Amino acid sequence: MELNESVKGLSGIGEKIFQTLQKIEISTLKDLVYHLPRAYKDFSHIKKIGEARFGETAFFEGKIVSQPTVKRPKRNLEITSFQIADGTGIAAVDIFNQFYIKNNLATGNTLYIYGRLEHRFGKVRIAVPELYFKKPEEAFQPVYPLTAGLTQNMMRKFIREALRVMEPVELYSSSFLRRYKLPGIKAALKEVHFPESAAHIEKARERIVFDELLIFNRMLTLLGDESRAQSCARINECSVQEFERSLPFELTNAQRRVMKEIMDDIEGDTVMNRLVQGDVGSGKTVIAFFAMYCMRKNGYQSVLMAPTEILARQHYETAVKLFPENEVICLTGAPNAKKKDEMRQKISDGSAMIIIGTHALLYGELSLKRPGLVITDEQHRFGVKQRAALLGGRDIHTLIMSATPIPRTLSLVLFGHTDISIVDELPPGRKEIKTYLIHRDKYDAMVGFIRRELSAGRQCYFVCPLIEEGEGMEAKAAKQMLEEIRKFYPGSKAALIHGKLKNAEKQEIMDDFSKGKIQILVSTTVIEVGINVPNATAMVIMNAERFGLAQLHQLRGRVGRGGFQSYCFLVSDHQEAYERLRVLVRSSDGFEIAEKDMQLRGCGDIIGTRQHGVSTLKAANLITDVELLTETKEILANMEKVYPKEYQMITEQAKRQLAGKLLEIALN
Repeated sequence: MELNESVKGLSGIGEKIFQTLQKIEISTLKDLVYHLPRAYKDFSHIKKIGEARFGETAFFEGKIVSQPTVKRPKRNLEITSFQIADGTGIAAVDIFNQFYIKNNLATGNTLYIYGRLEHRFGKVRIAVPELYFKKPEEAFQPVYPLTAGLTQNMMRKFIREALRVMEPVELYSSSFLRRYKLPGIKAALKEVHFPESAAHIEKARERIVFDELLIFNRMLTLLGDESRAQSCARINECSVQEFERSLPFELTNAQRRVMKEIMDDIEGDTVMNRLVQGDVGSGKTVIAFFAMYCMRKNGYQSVLMAPTEILARQHYETAVKLFPENEVICLTGAPNAKKKDEMRQKISDGSAMIIIGTHALLYGELSLKRPGLVITDEQHRFGVKQRAALLGGRDIHTLIMSATPIPRTLSLVLFGHTDISIVDELPPGRKEIKTYLIHRDKYDAMVGFIRRELSAGRQCYFVCPLIEEGEGMEAKAAKQMLEEIRKFYPGSKAALIHGKLKNAEKQEIMDDFSKGKIQILVSTTVIEVGINVPNATAMVIMNAERFGLAQLHQLRGRVGRGGFQSYCFLVSDHQEAYERLRVLVRSSDGFEIAEKDMQLRGCGDIIGTRQHGVSTLKAANLITDVELLTETKEILANMEKVYPKEYQMITEQAKRQLAGKLLEIALN
């Protein structure tokens, strides 16, 4: 079978299973065989209990040394407990709700267990145990990303069948493979799924990553070959010094430098397309307003698109302090139809020079009289198609403001054809936020500390991963948290904000919090972006292990915006997450944190129209594989002359992947 054929041709995949596979973007044989394991269970080496480290997941062999006992602590929960020994140590094992397992367990029998060694409740234990009554034949067993309706055994069966019938096209000649010491693609795909050794895994993965990065680099060069359009907005009068005189504060040198870069762009002949990256609280918003100031001074309109109505209103309130109020409008989902029509009229007749809004800007055609600039704030919140709709196909200046840093080493590789500015300096007077990892035994002390902050007139955030209990995960729910908060701090007013509230309700709560009428705001991640309350000094994040590092850093950035010392508390009792969370305790550098986050979580969809889900790069990681990314870039530069046939095949693959896609605005 060819790789572009449907997986429906495989045994056991009917319409229902096919629809389930599509949820993880598997439709063809190629999708299936390139759905790579996220991990492997290593059965090649038996670890001794006395030699294993706590927290290490390993394969153990031992004899059952205690008679299995069964407990039923509550309804629908049965725990079978016993102990195994291997001559170097003894470990307790608990099996949950496997009602018949005790019939197969007898003192003196040999048992193989795959699990994580822990020390809990005064005993050495094997957590999350998988029992085997004979040693598995496979040295390594693949573990795949799944969705509801699929099991590991099903995925292994489907992939075995696909590997047996597939006929992949080899991109390279035998001389190319020899020169770069690469295995053939058919052998690599078989080894990456069902390897004989750890060395085979690495070699097979390297071949697949090599292909992805070579094609990825070719996609970037194809996109970079596109010439930049001529600018329709000609700017003659623009001064950083004059703009700074209108501000109630002094700019940082980094802000001045980036403003000068923007000024040079918009005074040129081609359209600006610049990404401004800056850490949380580095003052990117004032840079956006400088660009709008330049446009207005030269008679052009600017559009600033924010990801939330709360943030749009916040930008509007800033804008009316800098520009004539009658020239500034805020178009969100809140105004009634008549008010929106009035706003659209002001946009079309050119009397509105500063247009701020949310997704509402995309609904109903905007007719700008003299369009000059489009700014997207927190660009990762908008899809490519949405941004394209906002531009309406016109070649005007674009500026993207992002507080989600891309690591410096990666930026140098990716942004060869893109303008990028980094705001690497915080405004004077900002104090570093003190960050603490809070376990269960420190929780009461944290509650008391926050009571003292509230008594001093400060405010606090409590962030939870869920709105209410029963949302499919064990984590603190915001509604439950609100009730606890009211008991902890009876003298302080607390409120709850989340994404399911109406926009007017959210705005009213945020206004009251900003004015100090509410002392404690319990929230989901709706407050992640851009909220500015200088009097808030404490951020508590419940079940911090449920969030990515970059997201935690964003949340932390909601405090520390005034002159007061501020604090962030990461509440978690998940030992396996401690090392990851300690990155936040050690560092306040957003670029360092982003690099660690990308190592752990992958890079997302760098090219394409998807905002979430499976990455364009299925095997490669642009952080850990940055050396190979650079190497394949160098190989590509010489391929057209030395290996023209291979270069043509890579180009065809790159064009196919780009077909029907737009480059994410951050890489335009």
